[in-house]
Amino acid sequence: MQRMDRLTAGGHSEQDVALANSRATCRVATLADAEPITALAIQVFLDTYATDGVRPDLASEALSQYSREKFEQRLQDPGRTFVLATLGVGLLGFAEVLSESLSSPIAGIQGAELIRLYVQPRWQGTGIGRKLINQAEVTGRQAGAGGLWLTVWENNTRALGFYDRLGYSDVGHTSYTMQSQSFGNRVLHKALGSPASAGPFEA
Repeated sequence: MQRMDRLTAGGHSEQDVALANSRATCRVATLADAEPITALAIQVFLDTYATDGVRPDLASEALSQYSREKFEQRLQDPGRTFVLATLGVGLLGFAEVLSESLSSPIAGIQGAELIRLYVQPRWQGTGIGRKLINQAEVTGRQAGAGGLWLTVWENNTRALGFYDRLGYSDVGHTSYTMQSQSFGNRVLHKALGSPASAGPFEA
């Protein structure tokens, strides 16, 4: 008789959660990581937005904004850091951070910007996202940013709940135009401690 894996409250096998917590590691990306980052980004983007099938506008966005060439350009931006979560040679997720202090769409809210935090669907809810956001916050603190802000699609209730549990405040509304279509986004923000309290980057 086939053994059934025990599931956590989040619906994940205990084996996946144990792997994520004990063997997954974080590191800063290099240019050589552009191809797996591209593949994972397209996978997560379509999993999030293409809930009613892959429309032409979503396909165009994925193939233009999430191309290998685009990520190679971003990886060479000195003000941008990519933090990867890996299991062996496999990429589980990544965080993309603009570390300099930037103004958000909401007056008076600024800091480092979390551009993307993408985790492969199988590994969502296993602690990988928390590892990546912790390292994104370290990146912001070490750059001297007083806070970290990001935007989240207003219909992505799972992501909104994730950031709320980690202490991010909803500070207002903005929108993102994708292929001539506007999507409502919530702006989230969290104050960061001083650089001295950042600690080392955890591998």
